[in-house]
Amino acid sequence: MKRSTLPCLVLPFALAATPAMAADRDAPTFYADVLPVLQMHCQDCHRPAGANYGGMRAPMALTTYAEVRPWARSIARTVAAREMPPWDAHPQHDGTFANERVLSAAEIETLLNWAGSGAAPGDAADAPPPREFPSTGGWVVGEPDLVVTMPEPYFVEDEVGDLYAAFSYVLTEEDLPEDRWVVAFQCKPDSEIIHHFNLHLLPPDENGELPPPPAFPNQDEIAPAPENAGSYMGGVSSGSDANRYPEGYGFLLRKGSRVTFDIHYHKEAGAGTGVWDQSSIGFIFADKPVTRSLGSGLRPIMNFTFAIPPNDGNHQVGPYSTVARHDTDIIALMPHMHMRGKAARFEAFYPDGTTEVLLDVPQFDFSWQTVYYYDQLKRIPKDTRIEYTAWYDNSAEKAARYGFDSSRTVRFGQPSTDEMMMGFMMSAAAPEE
Repeated sequence: MKRSTLPCLVLPFALAATPAMAADRDAPTFYADVLPVLQMHCQDCHRPAGANYGGMRAPMALTTYAEVRPWARSIARTVAAREMPPWDAHPQHDGTFANERVLSAAEIETLLNWAGSGAAPGDAADAPPPREFPSTGGWVVGEPDLVVTMPEPYFVEDEVGDLYAAFSYVLTEEDLPEDRWVVAFQCKPDSEIIHHFNLHLLPPDENGELPPPPAFPNQDEIAPAPENAGSYMGGVSSGSDANRYPEGYGFLLRKGSRVTFDIHYHKEAGAGTGVWDQSSIGFIFADKPVTRSLGSGLRPIMNFTFAIPPNDGNHQVGPYSTVARHDTDIIALMPHMHMRGKAARFEAFYPDGTTEVLLDVPQFDFSWQTVYYYDQLKRIPKDTRIEYTAWYDNSAEKAARYGFDSSRTVRFGQPSTDEMMMGFMMSAAAPEE
């Protein structure tokens, strides 16, 4: 009896195990399924000497199984929550912006299934070839044609929490013997404490002279740029990319111009926290004719008079607007706020009465000040009104995460614990037909 019943007892377990064994064989593996996703979407940053997005560097590499396996659950959690890759635009804009960092539903499912089924390595023979990354010395725009560095190293003292600084350098004949068109540039931080770093340019007047250089900004003054700094050309904030322009676009860098480094340092104050910095700016010159000059399009939308009430978790500022004076091509959009920034929206109101949301950022992240570059330039007709609206979270819950005081009224200010309301638009006047 025992001999005849034993197979009957074992058989159900054997049958039950068969689908599970098949499922294990069908489960994603690192080499065949996961590594291609990481190479495509993650390794620009998550590798030794990975990309530096405005001071944001990945804390670990994700290039080998040994590196990735300990992070399997964390990867699953962050991609399921769409925290990684970092991209804050609403899904309605998927496919709109050239620098989009978005995983497909199938890619997310692959990573979740891999982590949930044991994170198996699989067969190394199934791995794609390793990605090769050229050594560029941290220049994501490629090797610059001209590098301008702060004239002297600067020490940000221990007691400093927030500091706005201005450093200037006048281009010499050796630096730039003739005017050149710039098609890309990168503000390259030299330290980890730079929140944002902007480039301003001022060419000499008709007599070849320049006004006095910008002094260090008054830290309590409401000023979008240092005095005598010239034209704001763009820059980099934590989490943002370098400035690159579509083919045929650029700006003219005049010989003898003054280059101003407009830098916001942000760190924890305290003994031993001081940091040296000597940042640089790299310029890429045009090797083809430039026919479209930047700076001829829309002005940024800003407000300096708002007041965010204490303990208000959803305070709206705006909308504020600007009107296109001529047909305009928009290259990129960028909302800028500080720690309390919660959401932002750019919206177009066209002359024919129709409207369009150009960019909706429902969950703004202070650490990732993304510039959204259109994959195809966005043409807007003359007399279009562009509105920019921003929302702020001054709640006790967010204050606990970021370390600010939610019990006070918050106004425009330079420190990260104050706020800004700025909507930047990189654009150029459309060519006349």
